[in-house]
Amino acid sequence: MFMNMKLTLCITIIILMFSLVQGQQKSGYIDTQDSLKVEKLYGLAKENSDRRPHEAKKYLYQLVQYIDSLKIPRATKNKYFSKKKADAYHFLSYYERREHNFDEAAILAQKSIDIKHTEGFDSLLAISYHQKAKAWISVINSMDDGIKQLEKAEQVAEKYKQTGQLLEIYSSFGSAYGVTSDTINAMKYYNKSIQLVDSIGTDYQKAAMYANYASILRRFNDYGANLPYLLKAIALHKKNKNKIGLESGLYALGVHYTKVGRPQKGVLYLKEAIAISLELNSDAVLPFRYLALSRSYKALGNYKESYKAYVAYHELLEKRNDVEEAKKLAKLETAFVFKKQKVIDSLRFVTEKRELALITKSEASKKYLYLILFLITLIGGSVIVYLINRIYKNREENALAALEKSKKELTVYTQRLLEKSKEKEILSRELEQLKEKIEEKLPIQNLQELSNSRILTKEDWLLFKQKFTQVYPYFLINLKNKGFQFTEAEERLLALEKLNLSNSDISIILGIAPKSVMVTRYRLKKKLNIPKETDLIDFIEKR
Repeated sequence: MFMNMKLTLCITIIILMFSLVQGQQKSGYIDTQDSLKVEKLYGLAKENSDRRPHEAKKYLYQLVQYIDSLKIPRATKNKYFSKKKADAYHFLSYYERREHNFDEAAILAQKSIDIKHTEGFDSLLAISYHQKAKAWISVINSMDDGIKQLEKAEQVAEKYKQTGQLLEIYSSFGSAYGVTSDTINAMKYYNKSIQLVDSIGTDYQKAAMYANYASILRRFNDYGANLPYLLKAIALHKKNKNKIGLESGLYALGVHYTKVGRPQKGVLYLKEAIAISLELNSDAVLPFRYLALSRSYKALGNYKESYKAYVAYHELLEKRNDVEEAKKLAKLETAFVFKKQKVIDSLRFVTEKRELALITKSEASKKYLYLILFLITLIGGSVIVYLINRIYKNREENALAALEKSKKELTVYTQRLLEKSKEKEILSRELEQLKEKIEEKLPIQNLQELSNSRILTKEDWLLFKQKFTQVYPYFLINLKNKGFQFTEAEERLLALEKLNLSNSDISIILGIAPKSVMVTRYRLKKKLNIPKETDLIDFIEKR
């Protein structure tokens, strides 16, 4: 039977271990499937980032929704999915900014920042601060906020020596100061970005920096210096197959040639830009491409084509504005509901105020009565509290007085014992002297027995113990509660030690030699394993 029980137990353990392994494998399988799903969505977004940004946005939003639906059991997986979610918010902010949805872009960038703060991804914060800054810089009234975000991004990039990120931050600083017409700071940061990108930048970064530098040069009407950088940027965008950057570069090139008196070339480049913009469904920027085309045709004297382009500009702008107006309308409706509620609350307040003004005299009298009752209760309560405090104070004073009285009685009694012991010591010496003079054996024997009897009698000890307990009520009780086992003689020694008496005084009270006091103390310390230099009472009380 015992063998059967052992066999059953072994089989049960094996089954449990197998189930545990299977559970872990299943958990690992689910984690792997979730990771693969997230990687697939992220890869699709990246694949469509330059050619089909709307598709890229769709996959990124799906990625965020999928991660939000997961119940992640392990911290390592939490970190992995949190980073993917933060990256998704970052790139969504980029796409929304490209479509001129600057408020949404700033919100998405902040979501990315919040995740990175929570998960401790401090080294990744520079790129998110930079993205939020670019969203704010795009709104003229928020330029100061944008520059503050850039300063945060610069601090993080410098701390972690992220030179690649720094050169883009320098370029954005240049754009921000360029918009505010701060020529000195704008050129300072643009020159920094160009110097840095020429030494360490990738083709993609060089294209972005050259395009931004060309833009600020055009803003300052330096069209001669702007063209070489613009052409370099376009060549790199073509090499990288970056259609978004290429469209922007061709539009800038078309504007450039129109400004320098060569509108024919301007028309050609603007048409190329419009074709790519239509392919990318860039509804936000497309109206302004047609506006630039209209101006180029006008410079050529082709007013018919200029008018057609201008009509296209207006139609697209109205279509774009319809979307913007819908957003504004939604905000206005929310504000209206809020204001309406405020009005309703105000009317309710006025009504309640009028009702309060119509309170009858009897109700007013009740208020006064309640007030008087409250005051009486308050005063009565104060008196009761005072009396209770006084009673407790009197009890405390009486207790202190009783304690002081007990201390004095113990001191007096101890002194009496000391005097009594001294008297008996004198008597003992006198007896020794009489012993030599008196020859009768019986009287001398009786006197000798009296001399050799205990100085501190049982009655003396009980009376002493009673008075000692009044002053130190818990001392002897605590000795027993702590597990100490002392003889009556040891208790007497400890009580006298507690009174801080000298060896001489203790020997006199107990009727023993001072050396015997020291021996008793030594044995007691040895019994309790107390070091020689340690005070006996301190050790016992602190234990």
